[in-house]
Amino acid sequence: MILEKLTVGTFQENCYILGDEAGGSGVLVDPGDEAVRIALAVEKTGLEIEKILLTHAHIDHVGAVAALVEEYGCPVLAHRESEPLLEQLPTQALMMGLRFGKVPELDGYIEDEEELEVGELTLRALYTPGHAPGHLAFYLKSEGVLLSGDALFAGSVGRTDLPGGDAGLLMRSITERLLVLPDETVVHPGHGPQTTIGNERAYNPFLQQGGGIL
Repeated sequence: MILEKLTVGTFQENCYILGDEAGGSGVLVDPGDEAVRIALAVEKTGLEIEKILLTHAHIDHVGAVAALVEEYGCPVLAHRESEPLLEQLPTQALMMGLRFGKVPELDGYIEDEEELEVGELTLRALYTPGHAPGHLAFYLKSEGVLLSGDALFAGSVGRTDLPGGDAGLLMRSITERLLVLPDETVVHPGHGPQTTIGNERAYNPFLQQGGGIL
């Protein structure tokens, strides 16, 4: 497996290049900004990008999508509940004093528990809303890896004060979909450093009795 993280843009978002090293098939997960830098990193891996996967459609996770679709001619996939938020990207940008260029379109929907093949690798989509409508995490059981998007971070959880956020729903998503994974599962989040499920279960203050939430 090839798994490379690029921290991009003003929001320091983690974009992931994921691929089957033997077969050469690859995907991009949440290309949030700096399309040229991402494309150069892809070139170094030698992977053929077959699709772009989105954990959710907040502006910091999708800013480079349109440019990379032009580069690779690949489909963009996300949960169907992400689509309205994607269509509202210009509004999201205005709320933050920014401008947004071409709004990407979804070419297909990813369902909860759907298995996505990347060469010999299999990603299982886990529906984890709460931070954003239609939020997904991607679990590679064979590799013991979880791409958690903005649901779960090292020592924290996703904020829920943006439109469509729901604190109670986020906590259920984390508890029922993510914390049930093996302790040794390595978590690669949408921002910040990697962690493990076991470490977050034991030490994340937001997951302890009486813990607050962002």
